[in-house]
Amino acid sequence: MKIKLIRISKNEWISFILTLIATLAGVLIAIWLTNSGIRNKEKEDTIKLLHTAKLILANTSEYSNNLNKTILKFEQDTVNYTKEKLESVKANNPIPYPDLLETIISNELISKNVSEYSHNSIYNNLINLRKLSQYETAEYYLKLLEEMMLNLDLEIEFQKDEIDINELESKFELEKKLIENKYSTKNISVIKTD
Repeated sequence: MKIKLIRISKNEWISFILTLIATLAGVLIAIWLTNSGIRNKEKEDTIKLLHTAKLILANTSEYSNNLNKTILKFEQDTVNYTKEKLESVKANNPIPYPDLLETIISNELISKNVSEYSHNSIYNNLINLRKLSQYETAEYYLKLLEEMMLNLDLEIEFQKDEIDINELESKFELEKKLIENKYSTKNISVIKTD
């Protein structure tokens, strides 16, 4: 049995190598485009979830604010609202905690894509919200909700590449001070983000 060797010309070798390089380049470009598309889709989905989280906070804030104003009016009306009746109204109408926000923030997509600064700040504020969701600390509760909405607004800007992480942090700290001046929140200790 004889084995016959096939001779391949130089032009055929060059053609083969060029075809191989073109195929590899095409595969690498396709992988890069696919990964880029996935990253863009994740960013879009992250921004949508952040908008949803902000809507949850806005609704919680509006409801809590109205509820607090109503309770304050009832506290002033000592004729129609005895202490027992007021306590009953408070017990039947607790200040709402944004449970859905906790679900959104623990979402893998959010955890993976949101800045570490915002993620830590939001988690710390969620811990504080859970602790402060009562009428005695309603002012601080409303302040934290507003701070979290600010944080989400800035994180959305960050996700859209409109600001960088340093701008996010500095804007948040600056605007947080303005929010703090709106509320009387003395003698309440909270978890700080450092």
